[in-house]
Amino acid sequence: MASTIPTYIRLEPRPYERNLEAGFAAAVHDPVWFLARQWQMGEHQGENASSPTWINYGLSSRPIRAADPQFDPLVIPAEAIVESEIDDWWTIGRRVRIGRRFTNHPSVVGNQALMFFNPPPPYEHFHRQPDGLMIWRQRVQLGIADAKFGAEIPPDSLPAWDSTHLLYQQSEQNAFTTNQQRLTVQRHRGGRLDWHSVDATTLAEQVATESDAREAIPTALSYPGAPNTRWWQIENAEVDLGGYAPDSAHTPTALLTELIFSHSDDWFLFPVLAQAGRVVAIESMEVRDAFGRTYGSTERNAEDNPLWQGLQPPQDWTLFKVDGTTPGDDGLSSGDLLLWHVAELPLESRPFERVQFGLDEESNLLWAVERTVDGREVESRRVDLPDSPKFNNGKPSGDAQKAREYAYVPGQGIVPYWHPYTINEEAEGGPRRLVQRRLADLSRQKPTLMPAPEAEVLQPEIPTQPHTIAPLAVPSNGVELERRWMLARDMNGQPVLWIQRQRRSLLSPPARRLRFDVMEEANQ
Repeated sequence: MASTIPTYIRLEPRPYERNLEAGFAAAVHDPVWFLARQWQMGEHQGENASSPTWINYGLSSRPIRAADPQFDPLVIPAEAIVESEIDDWWTIGRRVRIGRRFTNHPSVVGNQALMFFNPPPPYEHFHRQPDGLMIWRQRVQLGIADAKFGAEIPPDSLPAWDSTHLLYQQSEQNAFTTNQQRLTVQRHRGGRLDWHSVDATTLAEQVATESDAREAIPTALSYPGAPNTRWWQIENAEVDLGGYAPDSAHTPTALLTELIFSHSDDWFLFPVLAQAGRVVAIESMEVRDAFGRTYGSTERNAEDNPLWQGLQPPQDWTLFKVDGTTPGDDGLSSGDLLLWHVAELPLESRPFERVQFGLDEESNLLWAVERTVDGREVESRRVDLPDSPKFNNGKPSGDAQKAREYAYVPGQGIVPYWHPYTINEEAEGGPRRLVQRRLADLSRQKPTLMPAPEAEVLQPEIPTQPHTIAPLAVPSNGVELERRWMLARDMNGQPVLWIQRQRRSLLSPPARRLRFDVMEEANQ
């Protein structure tokens, strides 16, 4: 009996081909057929039926001007302009070089206040040599004309540092301006300066700005993890839409989820070429799609339908809106974008000045503690106090069999470089301020004043008045102020050097235990 063997025949293109990419791609050789079928099914009637292919737009550019004529925001980074302070031109080399011009000057010889005193390394060699900066500051009292210093010393800049609030805050006198707005930097903590650091106000006298016609080619929005936009294409293994967990409590996550699942291929980008140091805005826009149709920002519906106003941005929502700017009346003129020339990857020195601020609830004082002054840690600095014996000098005997004797000490715990601030109760009608005080060492038989503050951040704006701080300027956990040298390049490649003050938060405020009217065991 003959046996029956079943046979199956399967047709495969290139059965020995190991590359499956061609099969998965499902290449279409007749795209016109797809377009015709879409047209027959009415898919081209949708609002997102086609893709943009060309964009014509009008761009207005308003240059930013600084109040100080020696700074040009079109060339110099914004950080150097805002953070620049008085006398930051005086490097150690310039102080030494200019100071040597007055080595034999009769007003300088023998005046130790005009000399370098124990400068930080590697400048120990200049100890007791004339300091050009100190001579420059006291040139009026010394009777030295400005011409003696040479013409290289630039005029003083307009400082934006607010010593009362311990922040950079510009006023109307040193704010930036354009031909339509005033741009004021508010509550800058030091460091990178960008568009969000500025508040804008409209000027009373405005100068109209003409828009420049530009062209661009749009491209589809893409980002890591985005779904592929091609039809019949299997997603890459790196695409993981489940990695974006939907969370309605976080607005950015909800927007991202909407972007992926609803409009994954409806977002397009086009480049806008603009120069730094300007305020730019897109005044008009015209988009041409793949079918030759155009959509403009100024077109209106024939029946004046208020729901159709052309291509215009949302008036109540934006990502880069500067506080104080008002929406425009036509087109896209409401989208002003501030383009700073920022310092990219600047070189910074170690902090040569570091001061900590904190509220001590036990002592009911605000402490300002100098940690680093003139590039040296305060522990390594020698403090010369008058030779006055202490009330209770020496050490206790430690013999428990002897009768204990006690000595009266007016105060304990007072050390140098700790400067207290107390509330000014005498101010009437004005804002409350914390006023800088000086402690006296009461553990000695003759009270001795502690050294005055040497850090620049603790110096008052008016030399005849004490330094004051706003009560809300220092949070409960304390802050730390650092001063360091910064070096960057401008648009022309020239070096730009300035001193930056940066504010940082502390984990806990500095505190010190002060005791008064103490009875302690007498020492031998």
